[in-house]
Amino acid sequence: MDLLTSIVDLDSIQIKSPPFDPVQKAAQIEALANTIIDLSGLVNVPVVQQISIDDYELISGYLEYYAYLKARELNPRLPERITVFVSNTKNQAAIRQQLEILKVIEDTQEKPSQSTILNKSEIDLQIKNIEYSINNINHNFSTALEQLKIELLAEFEAKLPQPIPPLDAFNRILEPQIALRVQHKLEFLGANKAKKIIAQAQEVSKCKNHKPFQSFSEISEILREQQKNRSVKLISENNMLKFIDRWHD
Repeated sequence: MDLLTSIVDLDSIQIKSPPFDPVQKAAQIEALANTIIDLSGLVNVPVVQQISIDDYELISGYLEYYAYLKARELNPRLPERITVFVSNTKNQAAIRQQLEILKVIEDTQEKPSQSTILNKSEIDLQIKNIEYSINNINHNFSTALEQLKIELLAEFEAKLPQPIPPLDAFNRILEPQIALRVQHKLEFLGANKAKKIIAQAQEVSKCKNHKPFQSFSEISEILREQQKNRSVKLISENNMLKFIDRWHD
């Protein structure tokens, strides 16, 4: 016959007569729970007896079961279901026979000085639990620190002045700081001409019917001055290209 595993809800498992007090094995339970968290599961699978369609009674693997409950307490992200072997009418006798043999083997291996060994083992487990807790705290602290760095960097970058495209600069020419920057970038045409361009761009922007500039060609066409009875562009298309190149320098 095949012995297959099943996944059942934790709250569907009953414990009628546990072989030990979980409080007395707290160190062992916590140590095993820590490894369950690391592996996201159990190596030794508990055995349950099916007593109804959705209800089971734990008959073996008590330590593993309590450890899984402890693991979920420490890490709620673990599943609320657990993998088990289910004892039913077909395999019940064979399972109980195997469990009895394993119990006899465990009892045979016990020695007179077992209490001393257990005491030392308990101390070792408690030390491991403390080490695990410290490592977990360090890991959580490092993770939180890295997250804080990311958030602070994002906040800092958000406060930095964002680069303004040159076309937007002309559309915001009434803002003093932007006007000064545009004027500075236009000074390759000469200081006086740069001032003329800024002054005329501001006059155009103040008009009630003025709409935002849609292109640099439009700016070049609109910004003009009179020379010898003819209208001349204050900034040609070629010089506009030079201005754009200088904008991000």
